[in-house]
Amino acid sequence: MKTKGFTLIEVILTIVILAVAIPGLISAVSFMTQSQVNTIGTTIAADLAQDKMEEIMGDRMNPARGFAWIVNGAHYPNDTPMTGYNRTVNIICGTSLDLNTNVPPCTSANATDYKRIQVTVSASGIGPSVPDAVLYSVVTNH
Repeated sequence: MKTKGFTLIEVILTIVILAVAIPGLISAVSFMTQSQVNTIGTTIAADLAQDKMEEIMGDRMNPARGFAWIVNGAHYPNDTPMTGYNRTVNIICGTSLDLNTNVPPCTSANATDYKRIQVTVSASGIGPSVPDAVLYSVVTNH
């Protein structure tokens, strides 16, 4: 005897399987959207960090400013280049052995022949998570 369609057991089994699977899928999609990185915000943060690093490198090459100009403080204050983005500059003076350590920040009083420059841009209130953009560079007085 040929029958067309599904039996009651097959329908109930399908409903039970879907009832178990669908909540798991919904929670997985929800988790992925919550932990999504804001690519536009991340790109803007990286661009703002690069902009400040290029300014500092330009000061290094400028005959009117030069290596001695690159110190923490008034020349490179913390700023807010765009709404929601905060930019900080940290300059560490030291010997070639100090470049990978956290020695005191660089001022004109403790200047040496090596300076490690760190530019950090952090974002707040810019949609989904935006990780900090951190750039490092080293300049020498040679």
